[in-house]
Amino acid sequence: MRKMGLCRFNFGIRHPYLTQKFFLVCHLMFCLCLTVVAQQDESQIKFLMGQLNDEDIAVRSKAAKKLGAFGHKAQIAIPLLIDSLNDESRYVRRNAAFALGRIGRDAGESVPALITALGDGDWTVRLNATSALGSIGGSAKAAVPFLIDAVDDVNWEVSVNAVKSLGQIGPAASIAVPVLGRALKSENEMIRSNAAMALSGIGKAAIPALIDALSDTNKIVRRTAAFSLSRIDKLSKETLLALTATLDDNDVSVRVSAAAALAKVDPSSRKKTMLILTQALNSKDEFTRGFAKYSLKKIRELDALAIEKKVKSLILQLHNKDATIRYKAIVALGKMGQAASGAVKDLIQLLGDSDKRVSSGAFAVLKRIDSPEAVKAVNHYLENRKKPD
Repeated sequence: MRKMGLCRFNFGIRHPYLTQKFFLVCHLMFCLCLTVVAQQDESQIKFLMGQLNDEDIAVRSKAAKKLGAFGHKAQIAIPLLIDSLNDESRYVRRNAAFALGRIGRDAGESVPALITALGDGDWTVRLNATSALGSIGGSAKAAVPFLIDAVDDVNWEVSVNAVKSLGQIGPAASIAVPVLGRALKSENEMIRSNAAMALSGIGKAAIPALIDALSDTNKIVRRTAAFSLSRIDKLSKETLLALTATLDDNDVSVRVSAAAALAKVDPSSRKKTMLILTQALNSKDEFTRGFAKYSLKKIRELDALAIEKKVKSLILQLHNKDATIRYKAIVALGKMGQAASGAVKDLIQLLGDSDKRVSSGAFAVLKRIDSPEAVKAVNHYLENRKKPD
C-alpha cells in the first residue's frame, strides 16, 4: 500500500532529460498564467469601460479610478476617460484625470482635454489634471503655457503639481524657466523644492536661473540651486566657477550642497570638495550631516559605476586584433590597480599572447591585483618559466 500524505517534489533531479522537461513544463505554466492574467485584465477593463456610462455617479466614479489602477494597460479606455472629463460630477472628472495620469505617456491624445480641465471649478480636478500632464511628459508640450498659469493657482497643492509637471515635460518646457526661478523663492517649501527639481529637469536652459539662485539671500534657495545643478549633465566652465565660489558660502549646508555637486561633475575639485563633505559628517546641523553622508555614498556608487564601465571598455580592447591596442589597454588597467580585478580572466588569457609586450604587461598587471585567481595565475606563470625547455 502506498501511504497517502503530502506530495514531495525532488528539485535535485540529476537526469538531464528530466531536468529539461521539468523546467520546460514550468516555463509553459508560467506563460499560461501570464496569458490568463492578461485576459482577465482585458475583460475587467472592458467591464469598467461600460460602467463609465452608468447612470449612477458613484459607479462611474469608481470605474474611472479602478481603470487608473491598470496603468498603461487601460490605453483602450482613453477616449471614454477623455469624455468623462466633461462629466457632471466632479468626482468622475477628478478620477478620469487620475486614470489618464496613471496611463501616462500613452495618453498623449488626452492633452487638449486635460488642458481644459486645468480651468475646472473644482481644485481636485485641476490637481489631477496638472499631475496627469506631467506623467504624459514631453508629449504634453502644448500644455506648458497653461501649466505656467497654474503655478499661481489659488490652491497651493495645484501649484506644487504644476511646478513638478513642468519639470517632467523637460526641455520642451524651457519657456517656464523665469516662472520656476521665481518659484524657487516661494515661501512654500514644497513649491521651492519642486521648482528646483523642475529646473534641473528642463536642463541647460535653466542654468542661468540656477546660477542666479546661488547668490540668493535665502540659504535654502542657495543650497537647493547647487543641488539642482548637479543633476544637469556637462556643465560649462562658467557654471563650475559659480559652484566653486559657493564652496566659501557662509552657511555650512550651502557649502556641502555645492561640494556634493562639484564632486559629482568635476573630479578635479575632489581634494577640496571631499574634505568639506567629510568634515560635515560631524556637523551639529542634522540636515548637513545627513546630506553629507548621503552625498558621499552616492559619489562612491558613481565612482564604482564609472570604474566598472571603464574596465568593460578596456576588456573589449584586450581582445583587439591589433597588439598595440591590446598593450595600451593593459597599461591603462595597470594604472587602475586593484580596480582592474574585473579583467583578471581576460588578462590571464593574454599571458600566452604572441606579442611579448602584451604577455609581460598582462603578467605585471596581474601581480598588482590581490585576488586568489590572479595570484594563482601569477604563480603558475612563474613555475612554467622556471621549467627547462
